[in-house]
Amino acid sequence: MSMAMSLAGLSAATAQTPAAAPQQEEPERYGPFFFLPSQPNLLIYVGAVGANDMLNLKKALREHPTISTLILQNNGGGLVHIGLVVAEEVYERGLNTYIPKDSYCASACSFVFFAGRQRLAEGRLGVHQISAPEMTGEQAQFGVSDIVATLPKYGVSADVLGIMFSTPSKEMYFFTPQEIIKYGINRTGNVQTASNAPQQGAPRSAPAPAPQPQPQPQPAAAPSQAQAPADEQRLPPRKPAESSPVPAQVPNPYMPKETAPAAISDEQKAINAAALMIQAGSGTNEEAMNFTREFYADTVDYFKKQRPKSEILADKQAYFARWPVRRFVVDQNSLKAKCKDQMCMVVGLYDYKVSSPERGKTATGTSNFTYILDLRNRYRIVMEDSEVISR
Repeated sequence: MSMAMSLAGLSAATAQTPAAAPQQEEPERYGPFFFLPSQPNLLIYVGAVGANDMLNLKKALREHPTISTLILQNNGGGLVHIGLVVAEEVYERGLNTYIPKDSYCASACSFVFFAGRQRLAEGRLGVHQISAPEMTGEQAQFGVSDIVATLPKYGVSADVLGIMFSTPSKEMYFFTPQEIIKYGINRTGNVQTASNAPQQGAPRSAPAPAPQPQPQPQPAAAPSQAQAPADEQRLPPRKPAESSPVPAQVPNPYMPKETAPAAISDEQKAINAAALMIQAGSGTNEEAMNFTREFYADTVDYFKKQRPKSEILADKQAYFARWPVRRFVVDQNSLKAKCKDQMCMVVGLYDYKVSSPERGKTATGTSNFTYILDLRNRYRIVMEDSEVISR
């Protein structure tokens, strides 16, 4: 008889697992997924996010309906669009997600983690901007649109989204244990959300270079984030899913599927999306334009005038060219939203610092903003206005 255990009690249970316990049974393998009959609540996802993962996941869940928790073990990501559809499957089925201590989940794997009904990161969680060389430009933009529309639904805070979209795709941002708490990343039992109050004096960990897929063997476990210095916080070479080893030891995080988090309000979804939209402008000109293309409806009330999307994109592109170095920081405490029939007005403040090294110019200040987002149309902006209130 299996023991039902909440995520809150996971750490204690893991600590009681014998460190040298040998793995005697033969696991059932479904591509990068492994099922151990002695732990029927668990499914282990190892290696990389690959093309056939959705089919393999569905097969494993169909053959083992007892599975309630997905263990994300040493998974460095991979195909962005597959990570998104696997995440949606996890969300729709109400599965829990868990990153074991001395393990990691990064890049496209992070989407899967965030989709968990209950989720717990005891290992390392890494995020960055999407990089999808396997996709065409149009498909990559669709991936951006998916992220904008789905991650707020999973209860990912605006702070986390801002970090994700401001970390270059060739680097990886690993959250410290303190940030895991601060940003409400873990969700055990009752929903934890990041506080809206601004937090001062808590420095972000330095981004680390992102890994490139390599066929070399992968270490058994990644170093824990608390022990790794900033300049060493990089993933080991990613091992292809087809040759990923079965973990020598798996903890026993039995988590009941019955405990569902409270639904996230349309207002909070809209606030998260709006903050992401502003902070995405901190990227390079190309990255910022990729996001901007996904943010607007076909026609927008843009600074009190009805304008087509093409004119708005031209205006944004000219702004990015004029100020190629940009930093936007949203005041989380200022954000407010009011929604009716999935049309949401979001207002708030953000600080900006923009510069043009070529022209030798810099501008700083604070601006307010107002968006109306259509949640029925992938959170796209149908009205935008803003005004600089201090320089």
